[in-house]
Amino acid sequence: MRLRSKALAVTVAGLLALIGSGTADAADGKQRATDSTGPSGSVSWTCTDGSPNAQACFAPLGEWFRIRDTWADGLPVVIQWDFFDDAVGGGMYPAREGTIWNTSGEAAGWLYMNKSFPEDEPGVLRRTLHFRACSGSYPSNAISESTCSEWKVVRT
Repeated sequence: MRLRSKALAVTVAGLLALIGSGTADAADGKQRATDSTGPSGSVSWTCTDGSPNAQACFAPLGEWFRIRDTWADGLPVVIQWDFFDDAVGGGMYPAREGTIWNTSGEAAGWLYMNKSFPEDEPGVLRRTLHFRACSGSYPSNAISESTCSEWKVVRT
């Protein structure tokens, strides 16, 4: 009986280790951008405009986000993103969604977050990322709609 319990404990521990070893960059939901360095080399960014409080950008090659606070008002800024995939629900509803917060203030400059999305397959499957920059309340995950930029859409 003890041998069976020990084997079960080892199996469960192994499964938990596998689950825990996944990359955090693929996580959805609420995250914080804390990296002060992003991708190396030349990267093509698509950036938001229209928010006086924040600017956000996305680079499809490597799936990088970056965000900066553009107004020293003491409020954190956030990227709100939705990922649409024709292979999941016909692309009518987000297959994944989340927020990436910069709580470090204007002086921090750009902060980066690396994510992982399936690649767009032109003519086969359309995969798009929709994102915008806003300010809000980090503790409650509330976004101040009046501070948001226009949504940007980019293929992954």
